Amino acid sequence: MWMNVLLGLLIPWGILIYLFMKSPLLVILMYPLGVTIAFVANDWGFDLVWEVKPIYNNPSLSAIPISLGYFPMVTSIFAYVREKTLIDIWTLILSFSLLTTFIEFLVLWSGKIHYYNGWNILWTYVTYLAGFIVVHVYVNILKKYHTPL
Repeated sequence: MWMNVLLGLLIPWGILIYLFMKSPLLVILMYPLGVTIAFVANDWGFDLVWEVKPIYNNPSLSAIPISLGYFPMVTSIFAYVREKTLIDIWTLILSFSLLTTFIEFLVLWSGKIHYYNGWNILWTYVTYLAGFIVVHVYVNILKKYHTPL
């Protein structure tokens, strides 16, 4: 569990603090969205198609640090890159989905995550793709209401 806390929470929070110093409003607006997406996806997936180690009576306990650190960090970085570069949005969405899927593949390979009931890395990619599309739509809604990021 210490690795989950270190890699899933503490290091991402360090990166989020750095990003907050560069763009506080962006982190304030993106952090809750990242947490929400993480908890929705993980609550749906636990006991159905994946598990994260160590395993407790409450299977989502192991992923709480990741849901509060890693996923909001990735969401914030995605929104920051989206706002600060001229990269085509679909290239950005596909790239971030591929990068996060690769990171999860490394975690899967290390044995910290286990898939079952037909779940595989391709479905993981689709899940990340959907999440980044949600973030893109959310940023568009913020822009529609003139919220500067």
